[in-house]
Amino acid sequence: MAIQSPKRKQRGFREIALAVRAGVPHLERVAHGIRQYAEKSARWRFLINPESHDLQPASLRGWKGDGVIALCNTTADQRVLRTLKCPVVNISGARRRSAFPRVRNNYREIGRRAAAYLRSRGFRRFGFYGVEDLWYSEEIEAGLAEFAGLNQIPVWSLHAENPLEAIPRWNRGQEKLEKWLRQMPPPFAVLAAHDPRAAIVIRACERVGLKVPGDVAVLGVNDDTVTCETCHPHLTSIDRNGFEVGWHGARTLDLMMRGRTVPDERVIEPGEVRERESTDSLAVERPELMKALQFIRSNYHESISVEQIAEACGKSRRWVEGAFRAELNCSPSDFLLQRRVEAAVAELEAGASSTLGRLAMTCGFSGSRQLNAAFQRLFHCSVKEYLKQGGAAE
Repeated sequence: MAIQSPKRKQRGFREIALAVRAGVPHLERVAHGIRQYAEKSARWRFLINPESHDLQPASLRGWKGDGVIALCNTTADQRVLRTLKCPVVNISGARRRSAFPRVRNNYREIGRRAAAYLRSRGFRRFGFYGVEDLWYSEEIEAGLAEFAGLNQIPVWSLHAENPLEAIPRWNRGQEKLEKWLRQMPPPFAVLAAHDPRAAIVIRACERVGLKVPGDVAVLGVNDDTVTCETCHPHLTSIDRNGFEVGWHGARTLDLMMRGRTVPDERVIEPGEVRERESTDSLAVERPELMKALQFIRSNYHESISVEQIAEACGKSRRWVEGAFRAELNCSPSDFLLQRRVEAAVAELEAGASSTLGRLAMTCGFSGSRQLNAAFQRLFHCSVKEYLKQGGAAE
């Protein structure tokens, strides 16, 4: 494989190999974090593969550079990277243990966050579609199971073959997946270990006659926009906060090249759930509660109270609050706030040009201060910071 590596370094620059797959949106965000760190804090030049733009660890055999940031996914990757005479930072969670200092996501928290989100949509039966022998998949499943166990929610699991060690045929496991989906009584929700697996679930549901999101809500991980937005319906996914992974990966490598001691692992918390159509349903059993939800969805932009919600469904305030807690794991006020924020996010992602105050009023908030407080509560940042961090569609 042809690789460009200048024989003579420019004065003051370090040669860095970025062995991260190009063209994958969540990994592009990781690469952006790395480059942002380099632009502000280091003088680096990056090794590239001029044809494929995809530099694999195996391509680095015999390379003499200053440092590597890599997805060390397999034992073969590890063997090659161990031969290099320079610091290596691993940003992969494919293996339980890393031979190099690692920056990775809190995968277990991804599973917990996914479960809490699905429970807030009313689902009380979970499925997990993972991948064999991938540690991050095991951790995501463990987080989902932890939340489910505390909330007495049954979990069905299915694991596909690991494609990193061997490449299976395109249709391998499809019959098993379809049989698995038929075993779960609707409505139920499926969390997949990553977005392409979630896309496979959506297509399998179509083949067996299950409606997404009516019968099955499907949730992915990584927020790979190409995958998510070419699914039908579009796929809801959890953002892994790739920029932070990249930035801290670059900082770790910089410290290592300066001879500083670094921790064996740095764990980055995941981002938010990016909602799309695949989870746009609510699994509730009480018809009166469905009336309350429909009232909120139709009137969220108005100033409405819990008393008005109760009146709309013909029940007492106490009944409404109890029903929301029992079936959606939140209060009526929490649900209303979430709906208003969803509307604000949709406006921002559509490129709304109105002022913050006008946006707030359009979405049911009394003003920009209340809107910012809602974003601080749900996203831990202001609306302006949310936009800066790429919270809206990239």
